[in-house]
Amino acid sequence: MQDAIVGTTDGKNAEKQLDDEFAPRKAKLDAQEKEVADLQAKLEAGGLSDDAKEKLGLEIDHKTLLFNAANQDADGDLRAAQRKVLQDLAPKMIAFIAQYAKAKGFAMVFDISDSDVPKLYPNAADVTQEVIAEYEKVRSKTSK
Repeated sequence: MQDAIVGTTDGKNAEKQLDDEFAPRKAKLDAQEKEVADLQAKLEAGGLSDDAKEKLGLEIDHKTLLFNAANQDADGDLRAAQRKVLQDLAPKMIAFIAQYAKAKGFAMVFDISDSDVPKLYPNAADVTQEVIAEYEKVRSKTSK
């Protein structure tokens, strides 16, 4: 179902909104990561006194800890925002899939997007792209 949601215009718009919202944090994290890498390169280049090496090593450790904490916070915030988007869009998609399945005469539709375990169903058909296309047709008619 996640693929169906993300494949729709509504899903793509939500994804773009998340990208726009989190772009400044990503840029800041990228800058922090580059700063740590630059300091690490300086340390590895050599030519520093033992005292300078120790001081630089401590600075690298400190900045790495700050980066890791900020990165973990950003990942958590992004996952929470993604869950909220899915919670907002999922009811519409579930209702649409139910309507689609009924119209096509399907007895069951499986959502295998929530599992890391592949599921094999004999004579199964992946209807994700068809659902997206039909959803977009209905969406374009109702948004006019």
